[in-house]
Amino acid sequence: MEIVNFFEKMAGRWFSQRTTHALSTQQSKAGKSDLEVEFLASDTDDLKQIYQAQGGAAPLSQPLCGLRIQQSSTIEGDSKANVETTMLVILTPKAQDDGTYTGTLLRSGATNKSTYVIEDEVLTITNSSEEANSTERLWFINDNLRMRTGVTELKSGLRIASFCSEIRMGVKPPSAAN
Repeated sequence: MEIVNFFEKMAGRWFSQRTTHALSTQQSKAGKSDLEVEFLASDTDDLKQIYQAQGGAAPLSQPLCGLRIQQSSTIEGDSKANVETTMLVILTPKAQDDGTYTGTLLRSGATNKSTYVIEDEVLTITNSSEEANSTERLWFINDNLRMRTGVTELKSGLRIASFCSEIRMGVKPPSAAN
């Protein structure tokens, strides 16, 4: 699968059912999210601004594409939804000898850069910050069903694992195809 195609496939409306589990306290919580994911071409102004602000001075790869993710989430026990918009800038990856692709991912509002690897049609994103380290894996079962797993370790030592199943609620063609 072409890398851009993997990110294009993420575009659309998704319903996400999530379970998180704190490993040390053995507490689990369920949650759900409505996601609206828009694919963005590499020359989109918003992507250029994030790239210039976070990576333009560093010797980074150029933007390959991006995603605008609008999310409305609720967690078991909370009555108020958490609503946020995140922009991701996916930088052009480097092909590795083993057939994998590794690259850098920039996130709006973040100062740290994440790394990503695509191997066997599974996207793995690794992020380190002052507060936590996290690894998230995402793959498609078919065009309308994807899975996500994650492990986050806070600097305090708390480890949280999560599992999401996400169902496409409507297909929205990528912006690049318009």
